Amino acid sequence: MKSSKAKLIVANWKMNPETSEKAKAIASDMARGSRAFGSIKLVLCPPFVFLGDVAKAVSVSKKVALGAQDVFIGKGAAHTGEVSPEMLKGAGVKYVIVGHSERRAEGETDEIVREKLSGALACGLKVIVCVGEKERNEHGDQFKEVKRELESALFKLPRKFVKNLIIAYEPVWAIGKSEKEAMKPEELHEMAIFIKRVASDLLGKAGIEKILILYGGSVTHTNAKEIVEKGNVDGLLVGRESLKTKEFIELVKEVGK
Repeated sequence: MKSSKAKLIVANWKMNPETSEKAKAIASDMARGSRAFGSIKLVLCPPFVFLGDVAKAVSVSKKVALGAQDVFIGKGAAHTGEVSPEMLKGAGVKYVIVGHSERRAEGETDEIVREKLSGALACGLKVIVCVGEKERNEHGDQFKEVKRELESALFKLPRKFVKNLIIAYEPVWAIGKSEKEAMKPEELHEMAIFIKRVASDLLGKAGIEKILILYGGSVTHTNAKEIVEKGNVDGLLVGRESLKTKEFIELVKEVGK
C-alpha cells in the first residue's frame, strides 16, 4: 500500500566531493532542480567543511534542507575533532544522520548511537537513525539484528521527540552494490512492516504514525520509484548516486510522480 506521508530523500555525500566549488555547484543544481520535485523534501548531507557553502546554495529553495552526516554528544569543549548539535544548528543544519553502518563499522556501539539520537533530538534537530543487518539468511537473523538496534536506539525515548525521528533501514549487504543486487521491493516491504511493528511496541501506535521510514542501499534513478512504492517506505537514503546531479534529480522527480 502506498504511503500517504510526504516523501523524504536524503543525500549522503560521505567524503565527497573534493572541493568546496564542486559542493556548491552540486547543491546549486539541486536547488534549481527542486522546482520539479513536487511534494518531495530533499536533504543534502555534505562533509562538515562544506556545510556553510551548501547552506548558502540551498537557501533559495524551500524544498531542499541541510543535513549533517554525524554529530557528537558530550559535555564541555575538550573533544578534539568533534562537532556538537549546537554547532550544527548554528550552521543551518536541520537534519543529522546517526548510526550509519560505516560509523558502526568503525566501532560506534548501540549505546553511542542512542546517545547521539537523544542528544540531537533534544537540541531540536531532526534525526535519521540508521539500522540494518550485515547479512540476510533463511533463519531470519536479520530481523533479530534490526530489532536489537531499534530497541537500543529508542529505549526510553521521550514521546515529545518522536515527531522529529526518522528511521533509515540500510542492509549492509546491499550497500555499494549494483542495481541488480539491491534489495528486492517485496523483501523491503516485509522489513518495513517489521520495523513499524517494533517501533509501535516501543513508542505506541500514535507515535509510529508520525515516523518516516527510509531505505538505503544501491538505489539508482531507475529503481528508486519501485523501491519506494512496492517497498512501502517513505523515502530514501542515497549515497553515491546523489553526487550525479542529472541522475539524482531524475531520481527525485521519479519518486515524486
